[in-house]
Amino acid sequence: MIGGTVGLFLGVLAGLDSGILLAGVVVLVIVGTFFGIWMSRRMARYWPAAKQLRGADRAAVARAARRGERIADVRLAQALIDYTHGLHAAAERARPFRWLVWLVLIVAMGSAVWDTVFGSLGNGVASGIYLVALLVELFWWPNRQDQLLANADRAAAIAAHIRDQQQAAEADNP
Repeated sequence: MIGGTVGLFLGVLAGLDSGILLAGVVVLVIVGTFFGIWMSRRMARYWPAAKQLRGADRAAVARAARRGERIADVRLAQALIDYTHGLHAAAERARPFRWLVWLVLIVAMGSAVWDTVFGSLGNGVASGIYLVALLVELFWWPNRQDQLLANADRAAAIAAHIRDQQQAAEADNP
């Protein structure tokens, strides 16, 4: 799903920028396919236990973690804790590369000016959208990521408490 979404977004921008529908379709297929594969492999590396869950269970774990809520199904408590650890590991691994976003932003600003002055309307619009996306990445995402990690920590603490209570109850009633 995420590969298709990213591929569609970038495909539309490529078609808009180039003015060629085929370019957008090619970007959609190539980027959508490779980004989807890359993201699923990355997710599997950070949350290997996910492959043991059904899709609905993975979605329930992610939803509870992202919202910071109690997991409805107690048997998914450990999966939620593992998911939280994966989120933190992924965030820590990506942190050293944040400087690249600034570099890309500087290049994107130059490209946006160039495309607006010397390019077509489609070039200017596509460059503006890229620029806005980078600004969102720089100024909105870090705060949102911190909020998501805090929510996941809260949900994992609740899940650990529930798991521990359940294990204690099972030990008392063999």
